[in-house]
Amino acid sequence: MLSGLQLRREFLIALGLLAAILPCAGCGEKTPNNNQAGGATTKRIVLLNNTESTFWDAARAGIKDAVTDLKLADANFTAEMDNNDGTGQGQVDRLKKYYTRNDIVAVGISPIDAGNASLAEELEKLKKKGVVIICFDSDLPKDKQHLRDFYIGTNNVKGGQVLGTAAKNLQPKNNTYVQFVGVDTQQNAVERMDGFKAAMGDGFQELERKLDNSDRKIARDNVRQVLTKHPDVGVLVGIWSYNAPAIADEVGGPDRKQTVATFDAEANAITHMQKGNIDVMVVQNPFMMGYLTVKAAYAKLNKDDATIKEIFPNLGAEGGNIKDTGLKVVIPEKGSPLTADTFKELNTPISQVELLTLPDFQAWLKKYGLTDS
Repeated sequence: MLSGLQLRREFLIALGLLAAILPCAGCGEKTPNNNQAGGATTKRIVLLNNTESTFWDAARAGIKDAVTDLKLADANFTAEMDNNDGTGQGQVDRLKKYYTRNDIVAVGISPIDAGNASLAEELEKLKKKGVVIICFDSDLPKDKQHLRDFYIGTNNVKGGQVLGTAAKNLQPKNNTYVQFVGVDTQQNAVERMDGFKAAMGDGFQELERKLDNSDRKIARDNVRQVLTKHPDVGVLVGIWSYNAPAIADEVGGPDRKQTVATFDAEANAITHMQKGNIDVMVVQNPFMMGYLTVKAAYAKLNKDDATIKEIFPNLGAEGGNIKDTGLKVVIPEKGSPLTADTFKELNTPISQVELLTLPDFQAWLKKYGLTDS
């Protein structure tokens, strides 16, 4: 028989073995498939947006297609979008969290506060750790672009010029306009507004740039305030996707005296154009932003130079690590004076600016299973 002391020793040994065998419930954040048989760790490609919006639904569809086409699951990779809270600090906090995770091997980001020193500091820490950094939708300022490997998205200066060219041809007589946007710290917002202003030229006057901090209620309030303060304003310009329905909700139907020119095509903005409440939409390609960001990150991680060259044929030259995902100019089915010739003055390849009527654009959305873009 065992003595009392021996029994206690055997019990403690058994308890220790049991603790070693049982899984460690609740001992850390759950990660996808990181305890697979064979010890393989799933590597994650994370795309961090600026704020939640239906604009990103198409990007998620692109990410999903890339995961399937590249067979990422077979290689123990995943790719996903993480939603920011609409603030610069929110992105900084998430980047700090990514730094603590060894399973995150590539980060895509649409920087909402591109000049934020803390954001640059966190990106630099990730880069030094070996994480692939890609900006999508919006780039970093030139003095910080060394922190990212690639930029994939709209040429936002050109996008602003395209919208400005459309607007001045739609409203050649009333030479005043107001631009509406979430914040003026995100690079894409600054570049689009400056591009719009440049295209309108000295003959047009910018009355205001109204900010809403990504709050849709404030966005609508801003439109009401502008219509009260400047009842004779000629053009209302929506820079971020939700600004389009915010303007159209407030400005009235096809008999209004203001021209409405906007970026992107949320589902309710498409409905507004059908009703005659929006005159032109310059639409980006978030589907390809999501798809190509995953594809470029995966190729970079696997040192797949052929795929990198396919995406960035001018890699090594100035601006060669930038992929322009192109623009669509969407106009109502009937009555618009805009034609393909309208944009010839921009000297932009037709492959980067495509003019579509709304029904043709809706057919393109349907082809890719999208409801907005």
